[in-house]
Amino acid sequence: MNQQPTVAVLTEIFHKDSCVHFGSIHDFCEELANYSMQRQLIFYVTSLSMYLKNEKSGYRWIDGEWRETEVPPANVIYNRLHSRKAEHSYLFEQLIEQLKNEHVLMFNHRFLHKWEVHQYLSRHSYLHPYLPKTELFRNKQTLDSVVERFPVVFIKPIHGSQGRHIFRIENKETVFLLDYSTSMKDAVQQYASTSELFAALKERLKSAAIIQQGIDMQTIDGRSIDFRLLCHRVHDSEWRVTSAVARMANQEQFVANLARGGEIVPIDNVLQQWYERRKAFQQKMLLKDIAIEVSTILASEAEGLYGEFGIDLAIDREHKPWIIEVNTKPSKQTDMSISKQFIRPSAKAIIDYCLSLIDEKE
Repeated sequence: MNQQPTVAVLTEIFHKDSCVHFGSIHDFCEELANYSMQRQLIFYVTSLSMYLKNEKSGYRWIDGEWRETEVPPANVIYNRLHSRKAEHSYLFEQLIEQLKNEHVLMFNHRFLHKWEVHQYLSRHSYLHPYLPKTELFRNKQTLDSVVERFPVVFIKPIHGSQGRHIFRIENKETVFLLDYSTSMKDAVQQYASTSELFAALKERLKSAAIIQQGIDMQTIDGRSIDFRLLCHRVHDSEWRVTSAVARMANQEQFVANLARGGEIVPIDNVLQQWYERRKAFQQKMLLKDIAIEVSTILASEAEGLYGEFGIDLAIDREHKPWIIEVNTKPSKQTDMSISKQFIRPSAKAIIDYCLSLIDEKE
């Protein structure tokens, strides 16, 4: 076996006009490759089918371009498959079995869905103040009980991402207003009863979903704001925040995801609009503390190995933080604009974690 430590990224690989592309993590992979060179690692990007071949192949960053070559087995694999379907495939099962036999570590084991994340976090009473009331959306009785307790509720598919297919329900006492995250404001529909509302939802929900208490979030110019904190594992049980940004929703959306037209703004700019400097700093530290606690719990309780999480948080009009969502494979497009020559802390954190895993094995 090659003595030089080897790290691989597992993802979907696309080809167009004789060029190779790694989807939304393409630029991030270049940063990983450049930092791997600094740390004297062999680094490559591969796919399920490429890695499972007898002669493994992958793409290495050589002289400013990605070149397909034969590659050695990895010591550590960073799972960045974007498809949940791929993680349930026979090829993925084969990979898991092969990695066990070869004693290769893989982190970001699999997507964690929203309901299991909520269950893990709910086991820890000190997090309860920050968790919106959440239930599995089973039937009309569930809908009745939640819309009766809260003026606004959200229904989210447990396997959803990028703010897609989310329903917002507002109880106006005489009518229920139903909004949909992929539609514009004029698509809001009215229902006179929960029976009518449930029938409409049942027709449109294609998979399991949660129903969740809505948060009266702080805004700027009428646009809701949430916060994305990227957390990376340093070693066995220590986590740190490598990036913290605010996301401002599009005027016509109730979610702040970039895929839905949201805009990234500096977190300090937002907090200092709401608070004086000292209070803004305290709120930022509290958001970081919550994000690290969430990451630590999930890493210790979920099956498999995890090295990063994207934690979405919000602050309500009473200045209280809330845990909105956890992303098992967070976007690499939520950092502020940077130079192409710059290697982000999140990229360095991934490679440093890989090195710590390799060191622990020896």
